[in-house]
Amino acid sequence: MKYKLLSTAVLLAASFVHAADGPLKEKALAVSSAHKDSVLFLSAVVEIEISAGEGQTKKEERKLEMLGTVIAADGLIVAPLSTLDVASNIDGRTVNGPQGPLKLSAKGTTKEVKILMPDGSEVPAKVAFKDPDLDLAFIRPEKKDVSGLVPIKTGGNAPISLLDDVIILGRLGKDLNREPVVLTSEVISMVTKPRVFAKVGTQALGMPVFNRDGKFVGIGVNRFSPKGESDAQASMPSSVVLPAADLLESAAQAK
Repeated sequence: MKYKLLSTAVLLAASFVHAADGPLKEKALAVSSAHKDSVLFLSAVVEIEISAGEGQTKKEERKLEMLGTVIAADGLIVAPLSTLDVASNIDGRTVNGPQGPLKLSAKGTTKEVKILMPDGSEVPAKVAFKDPDLDLAFIRPEKKDVSGLVPIKTGGNAPISLLDDVIILGRLGKDLNREPVVLTSEVISMVTKPRVFAKVGTQALGMPVFNRDGKFVGIGVNRFSPKGESDAQASMPSSVVLPAADLLESAAQAK
């Protein structure tokens, strides 16, 4: 039996992207100019072990890439944990096998992390803290004197509300030279349980989100259905925006 791991590719779905004009366009261009280098790709080498029921364990090594955002002057970067620790996304879930439902067991080990700088250089890094409940991984460069890591302005952050216009910063993939991306969209829904998240009209995974005034309002993360569900869609994530206040509270634990 073969098991498919969740893809960590960044998809820029444009279904609800605004064609910005007027003040929103001007602010989006200003935010992009100031913070485009705050959004970076990270690369990681992870070892993954997967088994189903009492079956044989499959072990493989994978090289992953994910988007992260620099949030502090010391180079602290936040990225969605689910794009780094892909094994945890499927551990404890069930699949339908020839003999009936099988519970998956998966374990991942991060062996190497690097920050891919805008100039093409690579900076060795390490995982400083993981917050599985919020889908956050905090990455720190191994050296303290790394230049070129430009943090976004998290001070003076703002709450996020339904139908707010938002500005989202990202990057294209390797095939398009990882060029900076700036999107404008709006908040199309607010999720209130089990905690508050915002749903915007485009993909924002690992990307910082700002309001029309250029204030930081949150970061794109994944939400999964409860483990143990056998539905084939149970392991598919939903992209949501975690409010800035929750992100910063978690970041305080990344020593």
